[in-house]
Amino acid sequence: MPNRIIKESVCSSDTIDQMSWFEECFFHRLWTACDDYGRMDARPAILKSKLFPLKERLSLKDIQNALQKMVDIGCVRLYECDSKPYLYLPSWEVHQQVRAKRSKYPSPEDACNHMISHDIKCARNPIQSESEIEANASCAEPETASTPPVILLPLNDGTNYPVSEEQCQEWAGLYPAVDVIQQLRNMKGWLIGNPGKKKTRRGIVRFITGWLAREQDRGGAKGQGKPQGRSSSNIFMEMLQEEEGHG
Repeated sequence: MPNRIIKESVCSSDTIDQMSWFEECFFHRLWTACDDYGRMDARPAILKSKLFPLKERLSLKDIQNALQKMVDIGCVRLYECDSKPYLYLPSWEVHQQVRAKRSKYPSPEDACNHMISHDIKCARNPIQSESEIEANASCAEPETASTPPVILLPLNDGTNYPVSEEQCQEWAGLYPAVDVIQQLRNMKGWLIGNPGKKKTRRGIVRFITGWLAREQDRGGAKGQGKPQGRSSSNIFMEMLQEEEGHG
């Protein structure tokens, strides 16, 4: 398993601050145990054996509760394939380098069942005793929303990617210095103005989180009355240069 990167920004993260000491330990160990695509088997017994092999007094309930907290604050998402639960870290590609050619686990995009953490019950979900599995009508979209999307981002196949309110709230927690809605507008304008660089449906979330991460590293523009020194076009040029450097 390759070494993982944990940035110093975790020390001042509002999202991390919502965790207890044990939950934060759980989250950091989860980063080391996930495969190269940020995915892992989400059964509590497997998580306990991988993350805390020497902690005999730790119960499966402790693991289940910590995992549920990660889901509630948006650090982990759950999905199901062939009646088996899996998890993935939505901000993985922002912080880690993907080296492996393929994942050890099924892709969330290929799963038709996605676990929802609130308001519903499910007897066959071993992770969320107070939740149920909702079947998506389309496997291409990890989430469906009953409310209209916040914004539509144009894709290279002529369709649009709908950004949900839930996604905006999650990104606002992950990137507290960033005005997420305004940056999404900037992204849409950039994509419209650069049609040759529009993203695929699989690549659009990486594009969004990469843009927001760079804006966060620059200090964001939230609450400030004037724009930052660099334009949104320059942000994407930095992303392209970094990708070329990794290549």
